[in-house]
Amino acid sequence: MTENKHFKRRVRERSRRTGESYTAALRHLRRVDAEERHMHDTRWQRIERPDFGYAVQVPGEWDERPPNLKNSPWETARYGDRNDRRHGLIVFRQPMRPGRDAAEMARNVQGSLEGIGFTDLRIGDAEVAGRRGVLLTCAKHDAGRVMAVRHYMTTRDGVGFCLGCWTTIPDEDDAMFAVMALRFELFEADVPPEAPAGAS
Repeated sequence: MTENKHFKRRVRERSRRTGESYTAALRHLRRVDAEERHMHDTRWQRIERPDFGYAVQVPGEWDERPPNLKNSPWETARYGDRNDRRHGLIVFRQPMRPGRDAAEMARNVQGSLEGIGFTDLRIGDAEVAGRRGVLLTCAKHDAGRVMAVRHYMTTRDGVGFCLGCWTTIPDEDDAMFAVMALRFELFEADVPPEAPAGAS
């Protein structure tokens, strides 16, 4: 009974924090809990970025690093394991033209990734931050090694968000990335992001 009350409180808190309906928050947290059962050994930490309108959850041993704006002017932060450089996460946030959706965002990113040697590109539906989104997957092969990329994308209030997950051990990390996408949270936006200098 106590556990059920705690879960209902979590649902109400998420609904209040994200603006979702109670039913949407309930559905989201049930999925998160189901994924967590497969990741029970992972200790998660939640990092809020209210300046960018989101919160991300990453494994406890990961830390936040500054964005690399030479890579993309839309980077907001990077996250990685202090002791294991085989995987990481970059969070992107950018303004969207009216009518654009996550699928169009994925198609634009697909072209950029193809241009730098990624192959096996696929775009499919995904749930990101409790919303409809897309998952763009691809890989780069080099000297018998693979770099696998998972881009989870969604939009809200004229802003596009992307969790750019990368790994050299995809079989071990795919479930973790799926949990990150489910646990990603979007806050009510006060104003859309401004285009950084030099961005098109």
